[in-house]
Amino acid sequence: MTPQAKVAEAITRGVTRPVDIALETGLGQGTVEVIMTHMERSAQLVREPIGGCPSTGCDRCPQSRGCSGASGNRGPVLLKLSSPPRHD
Repeated sequence: MTPQAKVAEAITRGVTRPVDIALETGLGQGTVEVIMTHMERSAQLVREPIGGCPSTGCDRCPQSRGCSGASGNRGPVLLKLSSPPRHD
């Protein structure tokens, strides 16, 4: 399976943060970030805001561990693949 397919499959399973995708796939975090950037630029991956964070902050949010927007003021983001991951 290609590194890009590994990243896409991890996203399909609900893993959203590059650090977690790296742990899940065995790839380096930098490699995951480069792959995700490539996938976004080629319209294979789209980030969509999914509403605001709770007023209690990330610590009490049930999604904080898997939320790709947990750091900063961006809010939660949905990672949406535009096509099913290819298995090479």
